[in-house]
Amino acid sequence: MAYALSWVVYVLMAVLIMFAFERYVSTWFSRQPRIFIRALLAIVLFTPGFVSADTVYLVPACVGILFNILAKSGEGLLKASLPMLLVSSVVFGVLFFLESRRPADELQADAGSAE
Repeated sequence: MAYALSWVVYVLMAVLIMFAFERYVSTWFSRQPRIFIRALLAIVLFTPGFVSADTVYLVPACVGILFNILAKSGEGLLKASLPMLLVSSVVFGVLFFLESRRPADELQADAGSAE
């Protein structure tokens, strides 16, 4: 029960952090840095990872990575970081593809508004 409740609290806090970024911080950046930071924040907050103690637990990957760094477990660190590396590769690959498909006039309009 505590495990499920901690996941609910974590997801609610992560959604609150994403909302706070969108509401208060994202207006400081132009379009492309805002998309990059939003994607990076979502990857760090919402990617699940694994921690092996006596049993295997599903945890946020950022927490799993920190746990394995503190436990000085090289193999555990690799296992915890692989999901985050995989998700970030896919997300940034899709973002790169979508940005490269944008028409040139939209890119010039964004560059003009950033100045």
